Amino acid sequence: RKALFEAQSPEESECGSPKKKKQDPRRLLSTSAPASISGNNLLGNFEESVLNGRLEPASTVEGFTAEIGASGSFHPKHLTFPVTVFFYTLCENSNVATPYLSHINLGKKGYRVPDKGTIQLTLFNPLGTVVKMFVVMYDLSDMPPNSQTFLRQRTLYMPSDESDSHEDAQKWLRYLIHLRLASSKSGKIYLHTDVRMIIFRKSDLDTAADHESGKGFELRSFTRGPTNPKFSLRK
Repeated sequence: RKALFEAQSPEESECGSPKKKKQDPRRLLSTSAPASISGNNLLGNFEESVLNGRLEPASTVEGFTAEIGASGSFHPKHLTFPVTVFFYTLCENSNVATPYLSHINLGKKGYRVPDKGTIQLTLFNPLGTVVKMFVVMYDLSDMPPNSQTFLRQRTLYMPSDESDSHEDAQKWLRYLIHLRLASSKSGKIYLHTDVRMIIFRKSDLDTAADHESGKGFELRSFTRGPTNPKFSLRK
């Protein structure tokens, strides 16, 4: 089994200087780390490091909750799960927004969803206030039995006329949700193992970007998954 959090090596320090390794007392286990779909840019490197547990959190907060629901050929009952939140510090004395990872353990049964439709997840803070509502449209009607895949939706603050795949486009990650899906031997599809979300607090970069001459910025969401192959054999 791979721990969600692993000690960070000196060469992985985000601020350019080695950090002393620590043993995280709240080792959170999962069956496997999320697969990678990002390029070798700084944004992608941060995403993969956090999702795969290669960055050590600065603090842990309990009390968050999430409600998960789905719609399609049938409507499974909405369920509420506890959420563990891990805060990160990118660099000391930095004006960059402070990100955090929200982690939901789905348990052994997972959460059954239609083979095609919409998955909705609403994240609440400890006061019961909505932090973010994720809505992910998907189509897994071609998913064979006893297989697995994943979906990752990224919400970027970026120019309205640029593509998320444009490497030179200015863009800042604001929200991300990573969903793992698996099919049973009979072909039923489930969210399995866990759900991981990355949340960035609102940054002054948004305001600064709004005033950049000749460019309009907005929040835009993109959902991606593996393509070659789209599905793999369930372990």
